[in-house]
Amino acid sequence: MSEPHHEFRPATGPLSELAEGVWHLRSSARGSQTIAPDGRCEIILHRAAPPIEHRADGSSTRQPAAFLYGPLTRVLTIEQDADMDVLAIRLHPWAVGAFTEKPADWRDRLVALPETGVSLTPGTLAEFASQAESALARFIPPAPAGTVQAAIAGMEAGALSTLESLADAARLTIRTLDRRFERTTGLTAALYLRLVRFHRARNAIKAGAERLSDVAAEAGYADQAHMTRDFRRFAGETPKLVRRPAAFDPLYR
Repeated sequence: MSEPHHEFRPATGPLSELAEGVWHLRSSARGSQTIAPDGRCEIILHRAAPPIEHRADGSSTRQPAAFLYGPLTRVLTIEQDADMDVLAIRLHPWAVGAFTEKPADWRDRLVALPETGVSLTPGTLAEFASQAESALARFIPPAPAGTVQAAIAGMEAGALSTLESLADAARLTIRTLDRRFERTTGLTAALYLRLVRFHRARNAIKAGAERLSDVAAEAGYADQAHMTRDFRRFAGETPKLVRRPAAFDPLYR
């Protein structure tokens, strides 16, 4: 089995208003992997056989060749039973609001690419990046979602770790901030903050942190039990199991 090829190219120019970058993945690995939500949406083009997606309701279906995956609120499991060859655009958390007036309706939803109004065809990564910039140009908003962007930056930097601090920094009530956040990203500020805490804790455990109670406290959880609940929802496993070597390396993220 050949080693996976994974290349990421940061977005530049106008495309950077909507996307963090474009990436290409090629792998002959087989098996299942879990994809944890992180507040980002991605536009995916499969150049080979798409994987099988196992849904929370117990059903399974093969993914289409081209789609946008809306913001995830829980772990997603896919099974690769053939070679993988994927081109993708990784969008900023606030970008989904450029494609639909109701981003919350796209939560945990695979949206066929024609429904988004985007038309893309496979090529080299450089060609795909150029094509993405042209295809997404008309979706770039005239004014940035400043309040939401600032809130996300504060959360991810660790400077704003509670809803109260986020609302105070934005000079909004928590309810108004939540509404504005959901209208822009499809997620509430409260849920996004949970995702930030989860990834902070997960990264610490993967880096070798030993005491889970300390990890929970440093990530901003009230206690270890709260952290464990988030791991079950967002990773499909407990914090202790994160330390196990993966049978199938995560490829998407």
